[in-house]
Amino acid sequence: MNCGSLFLLIWASLIFLINIVPLQAQYQGVVGKHKWLVEGQVGLSYSWADLAIVDNSLTLEQEATFENAIKVQLLLGVNYSLTTNLFAGVSAGFGYLSFDNEASGTTNRFTHFEIGPYLRHYLNITSIFSVFIEIGVNQNFIDSNQNASNSYVNAYTDLGLNLKVKPNMCLYLRLPNLIYYYSDDFNFENRDSFGVSNPLKNFIDFPIFGVLYQLD
Repeated sequence: MNCGSLFLLIWASLIFLINIVPLQAQYQGVVGKHKWLVEGQVGLSYSWADLAIVDNSLTLEQEATFENAIKVQLLLGVNYSLTTNLFAGVSAGFGYLSFDNEASGTTNRFTHFEIGPYLRHYLNITSIFSVFIEIGVNQNFIDSNQNASNSYVNAYTDLGLNLKVKPNMCLYLRLPNLIYYYSDDFNFENRDSFGVSNPLKNFIDFPIFGVLYQLD
């Protein structure tokens, strides 16, 4: 079982356990209007075949030449609810990517910083379950021990699945990069210019989970 399958199993188990304990109160919308919220996101993958392509040093035909690949990303965000289902926010975060290139005997390491605003809209499915779409833009900085430092801008449209576990707290998973734009092809996500991708495959390759907390 790879990391993506394990994360999906954990998420499904969590949904099942929480659903057998009903919320004591029903709420219309994710939160009330004009509320401040904070959130944290984490993404993690290990030994995925496409991790080593980020610096264009390997091609898909050379996947067997690298090992011990790990990719981690941590993001923190602050949100303000314009309505019960529409948030404006800003996030900042840090990413790290490392892999051993067996052919050259080197270890490639990348560090990544990003910051940017976004809008997120929720669609309620039940009183505790909703889906969201997020549109945002980030300024990014990437550094590598094998390549020159680089900065770039990316715009994105992400999807998400949101579960309210308490009246003031939600857990969610993010399906990234349904639609995207990158100003430079040397970037942390290894994407080029405009594009459309499969967000479910993106999540399986690099699972991202988050927690959202409403401040009283």
